[in-house]
Amino acid sequence: MTQLTKIPRSELSPELAALHDLLTKEGVDARFVEAGANAPELLDWYFNSFYAKVFYDGRVDARTKELLRLKLSKTHGCQL
Repeated sequence: MTQLTKIPRSELSPELAALHDLLTKEGVDARFVEAGANAPELLDWYFNSFYAKVFYDGRVDARTKELLRLKLSKTHGCQL
């Protein structure tokens, strides 16, 4: 399986370093940012267009969406 090289926090752009720090402070695994730093435009789209609109907007509340996301990850064997 192909794996992305993770960019160390010390080599992230100031914007991604701030995101990394925020996620870490909130207890969220920030490896996603380290891997995504290979394509920062994709991370920007994911967090600011896709995730912000799909997760925080819409008819279903964010708590229910989070529970569904956790259930789906468990169903599909996510090990994180």
